[in-house]
Amino acid sequence: MNLTTTQPVSERDFEPQRLPDTARVVLVDDNQLRASALAAALKGASDMIILVTAPDDRTARPDLFPADLVLLALGGRQVSALATGAEAVQRNPFTEVIFYCDDPAAPEVAAAGVLGITRIVPAQQMGGWLARAGSLLARAAFLRRAAAAAIAAAPQPPTLMTVAEGRARMPLPTAEMQFRESYIRCLLTQSGSRQEAARRAGVPYRTMCEMIRKLGIS
Repeated sequence: MNLTTTQPVSERDFEPQRLPDTARVVLVDDNQLRASALAAALKGASDMIILVTAPDDRTARPDLFPADLVLLALGGRQVSALATGAEAVQRNPFTEVIFYCDDPAAPEVAAAGVLGITRIVPAQQMGGWLARAGSLLARAAFLRRAAAAAIAAAPQPPTLMTVAEGRARMPLPTAEMQFRESYIRCLLTQSGSRQEAARRAGVPYRTMCEMIRKLGIS
């Protein structure tokens, strides 16, 4: 039996994958003046890719996602912020989505409440809050996305084929004996004495001592 036999691994398994290197922020608002002010508040906090678009700009949609921080204005002329938020999360489950509005009575705000969305920032307070929290949220979401991408890009390690084959060929009595030895060794490590190990295992003390002797555990 050759214990060094490994499963074949192709060269493609080790091809490097492109990982995200910069946090991406998407700001969707039909109020261009307000959108520019919010983007300026973010730019002063950290280096990020910031994309500003109107809700009805379909040409820019393919370039928006995946995004790490998505800022969506509710209650505009185009009732699409909720759908855009859902799309953002679908494209990147680690994204942070923040809604804001200047009209609490807008139908889209009510719809958001029905959906259980409670994190809606008043538009007049959005700039000041974003300058303090925006870069932190974007960075946190970016790190989550980068970590997931790194884990997904890591190739599977080559494994010993004989390990998997050996498990399938191992007789039941041998498997039971190996489990019993591992279990008792673990129990002895966690217990202060053989008597305590016997109590935790639910067997008489003499039985425990006999099993330890038969298994050759010192």
